[in-house]
Amino acid sequence: MQIDVRGRVHNISLAASKPLLPLYEAIVNSIQAIEDAGQKQGRIDVSVIRQAELLDDKRAISAFEIRDNGIGFTEDNFRAFLTSDTTYKSSRGGKGVGRFLWLAAFDEVLIQSVFAEGDKYMSREFRFSATPDGISDESHSDSTDQDNQTTVKLIGFRRKFQRHSPVKLATIAAYIIEYCLEYLIQSDCPDIWLSDSDSGEQIHLNQKFEEEIRASSESIEFQIDGRTFSVLHVRLYSAHLDDHRVHFCAHDRVVKSEKISNQVPNVTRRLQDAEGNDFVYAAYVEGDVLDSAVNNERTSFTIAEDRTELLFGDITWTDIRSAVVAQSRRFLWEYTEPIRRRKRERIERYISEDAPMYRPVLKHFEDKIDSISPDIGDDALDTELYKAYHQVQVAVKSEGKALLQEPLKDDEDFEEYNRKLKAYFERVSDINKSDLARYVCHRKAILDFFQKQLEIQDDGRYSREDRIHSIIFPMGTTSEEVDLDSQNLWLLDEKLVYHTFLASDKQFRTMSPIASDSKKEPDIIVFDKACAWAASDDHPFSSIVIIEFKRPMREGYSDMENPIDQVIDYVEEILKGKAMTSAGRKIPVSGNTRFYCYIVCDINEKLENLAQRRALKKTLDEQGFFGYIEHINAYFEVVSYDKIVTDAKKRNTILFDKLGLPSNIDL
Repeated sequence: MQIDVRGRVHNISLAASKPLLPLYEAIVNSIQAIEDAGQKQGRIDVSVIRQAELLDDKRAISAFEIRDNGIGFTEDNFRAFLTSDTTYKSSRGGKGVGRFLWLAAFDEVLIQSVFAEGDKYMSREFRFSATPDGISDESHSDSTDQDNQTTVKLIGFRRKFQRHSPVKLATIAAYIIEYCLEYLIQSDCPDIWLSDSDSGEQIHLNQKFEEEIRASSESIEFQIDGRTFSVLHVRLYSAHLDDHRVHFCAHDRVVKSEKISNQVPNVTRRLQDAEGNDFVYAAYVEGDVLDSAVNNERTSFTIAEDRTELLFGDITWTDIRSAVVAQSRRFLWEYTEPIRRRKRERIERYISEDAPMYRPVLKHFEDKIDSISPDIGDDALDTELYKAYHQVQVAVKSEGKALLQEPLKDDEDFEEYNRKLKAYFERVSDINKSDLARYVCHRKAILDFFQKQLEIQDDGRYSREDRIHSIIFPMGTTSEEVDLDSQNLWLLDEKLVYHTFLASDKQFRTMSPIASDSKKEPDIIVFDKACAWAASDDHPFSSIVIIEFKRPMREGYSDMENPIDQVIDYVEEILKGKAMTSAGRKIPVSGNTRFYCYIVCDINEKLENLAQRRALKKTLDEQGFFGYIEHINAYFEVVSYDKIVTDAKKRNTILFDKLGLPSNIDL
């Protein structure tokens, strides 16, 4: 049977993110060749060959040369090399495709080998490339050398992989050690040297492994459904590593790697050992299950992700991953526990200083805190705490529904049921406290933001009245469109929160409670329903509130822009119209309907003159004016922005104090 090597290479799947995989394959082949030779003094020399082009302050890599004193390309080995997908190394997990990975990343491979054949030494040399035949320039002859030596030279590093390859020798060394970790741990591992042909720098990988890894590793066996696995826990101190990973191995080779930072709680980017040295954690997992499930290219496993992909019971990736994560958590506990304590202290400090609304319910989502990253910022922390709080709300609601609706069983102990009931209501009470605290914090934030808008802005101007307006109630909307949490009428008066209908910056003719063709747009108009003493539905609105905003620090007001007369015009427009009941009946506005009119602005001399014309009196604190205009049954109040802030803070100071929030007010 003929094999088209070019077609076989074309079908090989090698991701650009794994540029050194062909090199790893060549090194592992050398290790196995030394084992086959029974060589007690095995040695592998890996040379990095560079070209003129610079990459990361180093000359780019163009080739690798791997030289060993293993068994060499004997007739059996050469025959196996010529056979695609050979089973020659199947007992070691070999799939017979590693050499095709060479040609996926390199233009060609030059192989030179001296080996023992019977009682003499032979020499074999050939080129391996992605041509239909694959092999060219093959020669086979007697050798004058009397020592085994094979050189594999990977030539012409393809640009796609070259760009993704590490450049520094120390980085390449660390990657080789990680990939060959299972071999390096063995006492009879060959000496592996990595050198740079450009600088002459050399790294003894075995020594580097002993110094950086051996002393910090620990191997543990564990069971999954009666199947045995082993995990090697390793602390890696190389500075270039910044991901904690689990490596799943088959036949002593890493096949699949996964980040583990988001699966083990309280793991920072780099952990610290008892001596204060930073390290990255790696776990190497082995087992017969993995050996038997590795694919041909040794790049993944044929194992179902979860039970939904199985026809029959078997081990899934979910099973394996969960068991390994449990082992990793156990190994890392001594390093993550101090981080957990510091994170807990930081969360408690954040709640105390910035988010007291979570204090009553913190004890109910202790398990959720573990999943919060130790490096999280304040904004993201608030989001995570809110999500945990919401989950508690949902759980308590579900628990309460089940507990209160399910009848007590005859054989159920009443004391136990009563205990459950008491615990449930305790959680409900804590949630209610948290809701109240959240609302108080919301008020504090709104007050601070409102006060900030009254200051001169970055452009040297003061905020427009529409911005102030929108803080108190969104413009262009009605109370039928805006929920209670999205309006802040309490800044003016707590009573305004409870109303029948409110329109913000809407023309009279668009307001459902009144019948009017007027296109005038009061800033805010509030309709209040008659209270309990109303004898009938003939007069549905006992009072109507109108609020008009003017720009902070506005100086001039002409007679045409007189805000007091503007509001009087609004009242007269309403009196011309008709109120409507909820059933749609048009009812004339009663002469008893009271109007409460607020003009919110900064007080100046012009406004004082306008107020005096309407016989409005100055308030005792001299921050506004008030009075009654009899012919329209309207109480008027001209309120300064400072007075709104001061009065709102006075009303809420006791709430802020209870939560430990500063009121920032000089009372």
